[in-house]
Amino acid sequence: MNRIDLSESLSPFTLKMGNLVSFRLYKDTRPHCLEIAPLQKGLVLVLDDKELIEEGAGFGLPVVKYEDKTYFSSTAQTSFHEETKPPILTKSFCLDTISRKRLGEASYVNDNFYGFFHKFFEKAYLARREMAPAFNVLMELRKTLKIDTDFVRVPPRGKVKVTYTCFPDLLKVRVDFSELHKDHCQEILVLNEQGSTFFTKYFDTDGLILIDRSMGAWQNVKAKRASLSDTRDTMSFTLQNIKSARLFRGWERTKGRFSWAGLGYSLPRSVSSFNYDIQLKTKAANT
Repeated sequence: MNRIDLSESLSPFTLKMGNLVSFRLYKDTRPHCLEIAPLQKGLVLVLDDKELIEEGAGFGLPVVKYEDKTYFSSTAQTSFHEETKPPILTKSFCLDTISRKRLGEASYVNDNFYGFFHKFFEKAYLARREMAPAFNVLMELRKTLKIDTDFVRVPPRGKVKVTYTCFPDLLKVRVDFSELHKDHCQEILVLNEQGSTFFTKYFDTDGLILIDRSMGAWQNVKAKRASLSDTRDTMSFTLQNIKSARLFRGWERTKGRFSWAGLGYSLPRSVSSFNYDIQLKTKAANT
């Protein structure tokens, strides 16, 4: 089997899955959009040659919470198994980056000091959904107050390998944590995010329908399956609740900072691998 190492070139690999839908995988940190521009992204969804990811993390993006810090990836290795049918894309994420808050041109804000106010803000934000517009204005004011997020490279805490098996209407995702350092690990997240400008509608098998901010930023999903789509149902992606994980939904758009809509899994530190499917549906496929 021939394997193409995508890491030798900065050009993304785009796998066309029909007349409208493509999957795109970057070796570097593109797309460079808003807050998470310096970080690696998962698989990018492309519709009619337009990337839908915006400030989203992409499909199958690992984030690991430790006792001291939350770790992200800013370096990765990618490959494509050319002769397999269906096609297989692989990305190995190095967990080598943390976030720090900086006030203007001064040094970084003390993590404990900022963390106290951030947890208070987060708790209030999630508990009072009706106040989301006001909280959103406060988030936009961070730029005025010159409070910025820097992503800082640190000694890595291992790698997470994600394999994407690609079908026209289905993406099978396998996440391998065998090279991840688990000491002091508290929680593992696997994000599946695209852009909130396009994906503005949430619906699930319990009959719940939510639009835009009514989805919430971090809300548990109790239904068997949950979906995100545009309001005209041109395209949707669906994930299933899995017994060994916790499924959550989110949507956020803050001018100059955030623009993502997603469904993610929260996993216990003991997990060694995790498999799930992303079901894709387009109107064109049904006509």
